[in-house]
Amino acid sequence: MDISVALLSIVLFILISYEHCEAFLEDVCDKDDVECQHPNDSTVRGHLQHGKSSRKNVIRRIRNMSLLQCVKECFLTSECIAINYRKNWKLCDAVGDISDNDQPLVHEDGCIYSEISTWSKSFAGVCADHNCATGKKCVKDRDSNRGFTCISAYCKASLPEIQDAVCTETFGLYKNLGTGISFECKDGLVLPCTHHVTVLVYRRCGSGVYTIYPSTSIKFDVYCEMDTEDVGWTVIQRRLDGSTDFYRGWTAYEEGFGNLTHNFWLGNAKIHKIVAPGNYQLRVELEDFEGNTAWAEYTRFFIGDASTNYRLEISGYKGTAGDSLAYHNGQMFSTYDRDNDIDPESCAVKYKGAWWYQVCHYSNLNGAYLSGRITSFADGVIWYEWKGHHYSLKSTRLMIKKL
Repeated sequence: MDISVALLSIVLFILISYEHCEAFLEDVCDKDDVECQHPNDSTVRGHLQHGKSSRKNVIRRIRNMSLLQCVKECFLTSECIAINYRKNWKLCDAVGDISDNDQPLVHEDGCIYSEISTWSKSFAGVCADHNCATGKKCVKDRDSNRGFTCISAYCKASLPEIQDAVCTETFGLYKNLGTGISFECKDGLVLPCTHHVTVLVYRRCGSGVYTIYPSTSIKFDVYCEMDTEDVGWTVIQRRLDGSTDFYRGWTAYEEGFGNLTHNFWLGNAKIHKIVAPGNYQLRVELEDFEGNTAWAEYTRFFIGDASTNYRLEISGYKGTAGDSLAYHNGQMFSTYDRDNDIDPESCAVKYKGAWWYQVCHYSNLNGAYLSGRITSFADGVIWYEWKGHHYSLKSTRLMIKKL
């Protein structure tokens, strides 16, 4: 009886393993790649190091991939020796040689690091023994007498960092992650490896909504202004009309609200994530109801994190609008349900807005949307140094940019 039970267990194990293997192969193999569908040893499974990643020599980054597909891409890519895989994002890094680094791996929650040598190369099918040159990847090709061909996969050489290109989609061709080698524009254009890529990005991509990645674990959409002469601004606030209510509470201003192509506040938490590395400037653009415009720029703009109630640091004014933010320097952000100003009353409630109030304001760009001249004192969308306390502005735009 015991022998029968043991035999039955073995049969069940084989059947389960076979079904698992079939699903395993379907996940990673091309349908017509016989060599990959029937590998010599499909049971070899890689060694996974959870909570680890390599920040060095990331030669490719690919989205929307399973772990097994990521393994296959490494086999196909010349010089790839390991992968970083982030399951929550379905994000795959092909990693090159890191043996010369003293500390090649770093801790990263949610990431898996695995050396390709611990996997069966038969998953690559006809590309298992490819000899594609640096910068190439192997793809199956029926017309080739080898059964495969080599196509461009990433740039052969590293390029200088392009700090002012953070507003573009940064997935594509790489040699080292973060160097800004290739960018994908909103119309699908992929720019080639070039030392002049920054100029090309701004001229070819144009203004619009882009996804940015302030860190490896954070991403969100922003509106990038790239059509002006001084390009590369990230818009954090815009008001074009009164269709969007800006009299909102703490959570709304912390997380952001509105439409990135119309009226919106990006969100204090997101703004802090962008400026956290420091050295950001601010540009304020204003328009009245007669079509007159003015602007103010500050060479220093920073807001703290939630523990500081997003305290404002501002300095270095120049422009035509007058300096109406110096009065607010060092102040915490306030909303009608979170009073952080130093006035006996709540400035946010009194003036129906949300801002870095003091006692109470010289500027109130998130105030109630009124029309031009007003009889009440300091209500509406106010920039005192330009129009005084009895005029509510028609449109405003706040933009930040790395110096």
